[in-house]
Amino acid sequence: MNDELDDAIKSVMEQCPDALESDIKKEFERYQKDFLIPPKDALRSVLRKFSAGDVKIQTSSSVREIKKVENFNSLSSDDKNIEIEVKVITFNPWNREIRGQERQMGFGLIEDDPWGKSGMKNRMKYTDWGNHVNNLIPGSIVRIEGGSVNEYEGNLSLNINQNSRIVVLQEGDEIIPSLDEPINISEVNNQDGIVTVIGRIVSRNEMTIEKKDGSGTLDMIKGQIADSSGKVGYVSWVELNHKIGDLIKIEKAQIKRFRETAELSIGQYTKVENYRDSKFPELNELLSSSKQNISGLRDGMREIDITVEIKNWLKREFTNDSGDEKIVWSGEVIDPSGKCKMTSWQNLEIDNDQLPVWVTLKGVRVRSWQGIPDITIDNSEQVEKHDDAIWETIEDSNEFKSISINELVNSGSRANLQTKGIVVSIRNDSGIIWRNSDRRVLKNDDDTSGATKDLRLRMVMDDGENCLSVILNRQASERYLEKSMEEFSEYLNKIGQYEFIKNLRSRLLGNLITIRGRSIVDQQGAMFLTEELEIEDIEPKEFSSEIKTKWGI
Repeated sequence: MNDELDDAIKSVMEQCPDALESDIKKEFERYQKDFLIPPKDALRSVLRKFSAGDVKIQTSSSVREIKKVENFNSLSSDDKNIEIEVKVITFNPWNREIRGQERQMGFGLIEDDPWGKSGMKNRMKYTDWGNHVNNLIPGSIVRIEGGSVNEYEGNLSLNINQNSRIVVLQEGDEIIPSLDEPINISEVNNQDGIVTVIGRIVSRNEMTIEKKDGSGTLDMIKGQIADSSGKVGYVSWVELNHKIGDLIKIEKAQIKRFRETAELSIGQYTKVENYRDSKFPELNELLSSSKQNISGLRDGMREIDITVEIKNWLKREFTNDSGDEKIVWSGEVIDPSGKCKMTSWQNLEIDNDQLPVWVTLKGVRVRSWQGIPDITIDNSEQVEKHDDAIWETIEDSNEFKSISINELVNSGSRANLQTKGIVVSIRNDSGIIWRNSDRRVLKNDDDTSGATKDLRLRMVMDDGENCLSVILNRQASERYLEKSMEEFSEYLNKIGQYEFIKNLRSRLLGNLITIRGRSIVDQQGAMFLTEELEIEDIEPKEFSSEIKTKWGI
């Protein structure tokens, strides 16, 4: 990106020698920040601003070839004239005044492999500069012709330009939400793009940070707002003349994500104003009702209030990259909704002989370790110990908590869970796989030299309302198949992959199963890392009666 910016500045300086380099750089950065236009696409406009005469931009006279791709992994930052079929996940309309004219744009998320040929789906951000709102309906499958790739801070996105063509291959039926209509704060984490919310400010912190390029500092205000459904963080890059406890309406704020957690970005195009509602909950009521539990924790959350029971607590000494000796305390915590890890960078004076101990944590943050939330305590003032038990102690923290798939997919990542559902799909890539020895990622080719052999089973289960991706690692697969990996390899060589998948489907497909393990829930969906799998014994007559009763037959 820096090389691209330097080349663009150099091109302008050559034709506009009287212009200041700092002014040119500032103009390019404005196009990137305000309009999401990279320097190479903003070059003509910047030249027009600083040039008094004709603008000359060197372009190739050759005919540009069409690059047809099937997935986002095949794209690079300098690709132009792209043709790809995608599924539209979200579309957020946005009106912006450019050169004195009102211009409708849009942005959102698209997903590759819309027909499920590879079974591996990836999502990418896109920006629509050509007012294709009628063809980019969420849920539709389209072919984008003439798109281009943009790179910003190492992340690729797709530009749908004014001369791009959108061909609708399958109609979508989702409604594009109105940006002016407020939504509940609890819905923000499941949305992307621009939203409007009404909430009361529950925290506010003024901060100054250094710019990434070291050119200066930026003032910002961070905090949280809440309504009766939940709370969400916000970052304001402009002056915010509202204090804690004020009820405000934030109109057209952009949703940004820190890891798996959404927060509202308030910029120059966001409108913030006081709001009046005599029935809106007061600050104290919101603070008491917005306490989290473990099932609701997500990677990247900040300023979290939660009460937990500490089951075990250990002290660990280590040497950091700078050679300094450090001490960290960590352990396992639990509440009635689940179990996770907790880490403290200060001594909490917890005696293992006194465990379990109940504590209330205020203003802590959440990280993720292998998909499992890790509550992080930065100072001991965030911790309040309780002399008495808050709830009846959960005796065995290794017990599996039974929940429905619906609850699982709508909560955060957790360990020690049990759920059940019907197996509706067995993946063809179940069985022996090969991983890159350095990074444990799957090999994309048939060359297995230097690779590590592994075993896994993959399937999808459904409870009638939601579906869940299920993975059994080597140990769990060996237990279910009742064969070691080497024994299974010999068995697979005898019958072949096709026959193995056929047999596996005859054993599992359509059956009710119970699985135990841990969940990983993120923007890509819900996945269950299974430790144990059991097929439920169902009496046919009893099961048919349940179905008839459920559907009123």
